Amino acid sequence: MLTLVKIINTLNNAVLLKKYKVVIKHFNTFSLNVLKLLQQLNIIDSYLVNDTFTTCTIFLNTATNNVFFQKILCISKPHKFIYCTVADLIKLRSIDLYNDYILSINDTNHTIINIDTAIRQNKGGLLLLKVIKWVFLGVAVTALTSK
Repeated sequence: MLTLVKIINTLNNAVLLKKYKVVIKHFNTFSLNVLKLLQQLNIIDSYLVNDTFTTCTIFLNTATNNVFFQKILCISKPHKFIYCTVADLIKLRSIDLYNDYILSINDTNHTIINIDTAIRQNKGGLLLLKVIKWVFLGVAVTALTSK
């Protein structure tokens, strides 16, 4: 969990400094699974692990550097785990429609999924990250005020 927090802090700093790639040296399979989901959500472009499994290069989207998302927050921390039931996830999604949440399901593989998939599969789990997007919010506000 601590390696995930360090990776997220590195990604947030890279977005602030408008970098296009970041090299990290401390990672594990859990954090690589989170990076895979971030890639599926188009938060990062891709990531490459070298042959000796010592460094991982994360490539950020050009849309990311044009403030596609504002920030990634770690909700669960190494000293404080936050678990959510399906009912909690439904309430959270009804309150916050624009931001994405990433959670870990307690199954045999410790699957990493986003909040919408967890609600569809009717599974709760450990709430890991919140991806704060604000471009979509501005588009929705503009669409509502133009009518």
